[in-house]
Amino acid sequence: MKGTTHLIGGVTAAVIYENQFPGTINEPFLFYTTALAGAIIPDICHPKSMIGRRLPIVSRTISTVFGHRSFSHSLLFLMIVYLLTEQLTIQGANAIQLGLLLGVGSHIVLDAITPQGVKLFYPIKMNVRTPIYVKTGSVIGETVVTFCLGGLLVFYLFS
Repeated sequence: MKGTTHLIGGVTAAVIYENQFPGTINEPFLFYTTALAGAIIPDICHPKSMIGRRLPIVSRTISTVFGHRSFSHSLLFLMIVYLLTEQLTIQGANAIQLGLLLGVGSHIVLDAITPQGVKLFYPIKMNVRTPIYVKTGSVIGETVVTFCLGGLLVFYLFS
């Protein structure tokens, strides 16, 4: 998926969470900001991605060491994000942690609906993808996914 699709996915995941668990987010700005950040962080392994272009040295290093859609698209990465954010002691730490986890999680799910899939169980080198998938960057695939996410977003915003 493209960066904009991941951003929409991160916001959609955050809105769905807030709809399903009302009153649990005390710092909405931090929650939504970190959901957006989390939605693009996994692509740090791709130097031409939205985040990779902003952090080229880090991105190229991670890409060289791990490859694309492996470590940063895995349950191991999600667990590390959880453990690192669990150490936060600042005000809004829960909102930051939850936003990041939802953003990263939405990113992994969205990339699992591409032909390449993700190495969900990294370091096991098995690709995981959904039975129905769309090509990354294809006009039809990205449009369908974006409209589906937009539909979910509107539904949960107004329900």
